[in-house]
Amino acid sequence: MIAWRANILGKLAICLSLIGGLFGCSGNAALSADTTHYEFFLENSTLEMKDGVRLAVTYYRPVAKKPRETFPVIMEMLPYRKDDFFALGDYEYGSYFAKRGYVVARVDVRGTGGSEGGIPESEYSEAEISDAEALIAQLSKMSWSNGNVGMYGLSWSAFNSLMTAHRKPPALKAIIAAHGSTDLFYNDVHYIDGALHIDSYAHQIDTDNSMPQSPDYRIDEDYFRNRFDREPWIFTWLRQQQDGDFWRKESLKFKAPLEVPSYLIGGLLDGYRDFVMDVGRTAKAPVIAEIGPWNHAWPEYGVPGPNYEWRQKALRWWDYWLKGIDHGILDEPRWMAFMRTGHAPATDLTTVPGYWRCDKQWPSDGSSTQRLYPQTAQHLGNAPAALETAQALLYRAGIGMAAGGWWGEQTGDMATDDAHSLVYDSAPLAEALEIMGMPQVRLRVAADAPFYQWTVRLEDVAPDGKVSLVSGAIINSSQRFSRLEPAALIPGEPTTLTTSVHFTTWRFKPGHRIRLAVANAQFPMIWPSPTPGATSLLLSNDTWLELPVVPMQNETNQACILPPPEPSDAAPFGKELEKNGPVFNSFRNEQTGDSTFTTANDVTWIIRDDKFRSSESYRWDVNDAMPANARYQGERRNIFTIKGNEIDLSTKARIESDALYFDVTFTKTLRKNGELIREKTWVDHIPRMHQ
Repeated sequence: MIAWRANILGKLAICLSLIGGLFGCSGNAALSADTTHYEFFLENSTLEMKDGVRLAVTYYRPVAKKPRETFPVIMEMLPYRKDDFFALGDYEYGSYFAKRGYVVARVDVRGTGGSEGGIPESEYSEAEISDAEALIAQLSKMSWSNGNVGMYGLSWSAFNSLMTAHRKPPALKAIIAAHGSTDLFYNDVHYIDGALHIDSYAHQIDTDNSMPQSPDYRIDEDYFRNRFDREPWIFTWLRQQQDGDFWRKESLKFKAPLEVPSYLIGGLLDGYRDFVMDVGRTAKAPVIAEIGPWNHAWPEYGVPGPNYEWRQKALRWWDYWLKGIDHGILDEPRWMAFMRTGHAPATDLTTVPGYWRCDKQWPSDGSSTQRLYPQTAQHLGNAPAALETAQALLYRAGIGMAAGGWWGEQTGDMATDDAHSLVYDSAPLAEALEIMGMPQVRLRVAADAPFYQWTVRLEDVAPDGKVSLVSGAIINSSQRFSRLEPAALIPGEPTTLTTSVHFTTWRFKPGHRIRLAVANAQFPMIWPSPTPGATSLLLSNDTWLELPVVPMQNETNQACILPPPEPSDAAPFGKELEKNGPVFNSFRNEQTGDSTFTTANDVTWIIRDDKFRSSESYRWDVNDAMPANARYQGERRNIFTIKGNEIDLSTKARIESDALYFDVTFTKTLRKNGELIREKTWVDHIPRMHQ
């Protein structure tokens, strides 16, 4: 099916991975003038799976400096289309490691990008992880391979690196995983903390998966059968509203401890950051763990900084496990986290105040916990209230926009959300307090309806009254006894809820106050619960906040010395032309109770003579008086101009709820050179199940 395999073995030529089948080769192999580095070339090929499906792979291959020299292989496997969407970004990392003596194999997941086969049933399918095992075995046996393979990646490829490592394929010696997850129901993008989260990602991936196979972009019956006509994944995820086998099949949380060495990277503004501690606590093989101040990104460019060049340590990691060269990587402190030293709320910081803490283990020596109890008069104290007291909380479905789309990203002043929450403040601190870890929360509550969500936010109140978000968590009350057997609340009957707040670091400065904020909505992060009404928080010894306190360190005498970021090689075959966004906007009308949250993004890039544009816009709406009738609507459009032919794929999605159902509509529209080729709409009426 794929007839574009580039046969350049043994040639000192550069074969660039280009869109639309334009895989050109030059006569000069030298991509680096630095003689200490390897020259390298790109080779586009396929690898055949057991069922005959061929997966597309781009190799970044060093040119051997001596006869019969072999190299380890680093594999990354994604559905994010290596030949168009990710071509420019992949080059930065493929070139970096290839120039330093590693073959990088970038593979498209079956049914996506340049790979054959149908789109899998969902993310991280049995087929995908089995393919990863087969790929590792084949890569280890290539004539230019030394037999050792590593896996790495950020987000999706971190997830499948962890999952594949659990299966322990013999040739897989180590992994690097940034922003992964060990718990697909609680700590992924579909059900944050067990509560329904409708993210723009769900719309985006269903659109991009429907694009024709690169590099030919043929529109034929195979394309319609394997891609365009496949039901969007968003329906699958909405039909799986409770934890169970679907989510646990590949979730490491429910499997034996990891036995493959792992270098883990997280971000304090990333929704997946807890996985670093989850793996680090249980792994049976060596682990290096780093958590920085940034969002969903690699450490050399993540926002906000400070940044560092993680690829230098990555090379030492790969050298040890894949080449047998010991630079002392395992003799150094293996736990590193950035201590944020408290700052005013801001959405545009480029650098966060703080310092790096390095420890040989976690928790660090001298760690302790401090328990604080909500009391009357909105006070947070060291002892529980003398008498159990009920404090009423009116449910306002549109509250939560100040915290953004998930437990990450930079946030402004939380006072707007706190105005509609129960808040409890400590006395002004006499001395600084540093925390690092996952705060614990217990709430004794009662409600007037069978289902509510609770949200808890840990915040820092400055002397001037400005409120900074430190971290937060959602509690789906139906899962209070069991995630596998959800149960409705009994109206009027008290019950106890517990949760871990997502991993965080923070220094509360002298004069500042620690705040616990409690609400029943975190819009648009969580789909609103359906019943207008009120809940109660019962102040007692069963309602508390517990902080993971660590010993103070002198930030001017830090233990970690980190290299500054290095410039990355720009792909010689293309560039980004224009980018607008993402732009976030929120609107709330206190008089009508209407709340709206929107995002928009637009990017255009070019690869040789081909031009690509992707645009998207999404909107979430809810009204406080009618929370059951929440709504999401989105549009995404990809316009690819390949060899003068314009392929235009647009999608529209709409999710509307009432008290009992989700009504879901998804439409794909394909045009070529302005002519309508096919349009298809999927519709379903999905029962609400404790969401």
